[in-house]
Amino acid sequence: MSRHLTTAPAGHPPTREGLHGLERHRLHQGRNATKATIDLVSDGARRFVVKDVSERSWPVRRLLGPWQLRREARAYHRLAGLPGIPRFLGVVDRQAIAIEYIDGPPLRSLRAGQLDAGFFDRLRRLVRAMHERGVAHGDLHHGDILAGPGGQPFVIDLSTCALVDPHGRGPWRLLFEQMRQADLRAVEKLRRRLTGDAGADVPPRRGLYRLGAAFRRWLGPR
Repeated sequence: MSRHLTTAPAGHPPTREGLHGLERHRLHQGRNATKATIDLVSDGARRFVVKDVSERSWPVRRLLGPWQLRREARAYHRLAGLPGIPRFLGVVDRQAIAIEYIDGPPLRSLRAGQLDAGFFDRLRRLVRAMHERGVAHGDLHHGDILAGPGGQPFVIDLSTCALVDPHGRGPWRLLFEQMRQADLRAVEKLRRRLTGDAGADVPPRRGLYRLGAAFRRWLGPR
């Protein structure tokens, strides 16, 4: 049964029908043709973000996009209640999800000196807490971290994450470990860039990430 968002109780997931006619502002077109568009939506009482693949090509909107959104929804459920993770508001339909809007700039819009070392200490604790719940981001960069209210870092865009049983073993655990190390490396790289701390201990690339960096260097001139 469909219900208009403005009459839905707090926390009730919006519907595609309920989104029609609401104020929408495009925050991000998506880094490439496989990524969801990101809209800020307001119903007058609250603001939230909608990640939507319905405007993409048929393979993305019917196959790849819904698969990524299902995995992202699973990640948000697993991380529910963790400070620094936006609240998951629900599934719009198989091509879109709704997430709490966090009022804060992405780190890519900040200059060196605007954040102190304490922010990155909190970010590192947040990333480690994600790992303890079996979620590794895997592609953490300055566009995926927000400087939220009160100096709280927020991690967003979990579409590329890996999920494992925190206490399990097996081949997927090896990939998870690679992504875990990449997350921690990303935190320290951002610390060095935005605090000017030349002594920040940036872990080396490992395994698949090291191979990927070499491959990108090889492709560079081409």
